[in-house]
Amino acid sequence: MNRKILVAGIVIIFIILIFLLIFNFKQVVNSKVIDNGNVREITVDAKQFEFNPNIIKVKEGEKIRIKINNLDVEHAISIPELGIDIHDEGEFVAEKKGNFSFSCHVYCGSGHENMKGVLVVE
Repeated sequence: MNRKILVAGIVIIFIILIFLLIFNFKQVVNSKVIDNGNVREITVDAKQFEFNPNIIKVKEGEKIRIKINNLDVEHAISIPELGIDIHDEGEFVAEKKGNFSFSCHVYCGSGHENMKGVLVVE
């Protein structure tokens, strides 16, 4: 009896891990990245109350253009540590390494405070 419970628990954990891996992979796959010469263009889908992708990885010194694809109401991206505010589209150079939190800075409803992400400069 205990062996059946153990096997069932392992199967459930395995299924949960597979689900989490697929969900996180989807977050990366849905981003659109275009290299326009010296500018790397990243399209971020924004909807109440999430960004997709919510983790953006870039290289130090890279010139970045972020385009916001608003899927419902108006959204914007603010990265306070870097002094960056983007409405619709904006460009910047990733000048220092680190993890920088970003959020929506246009009030978009009752879940607005949960609309966050991270810019990772490697």
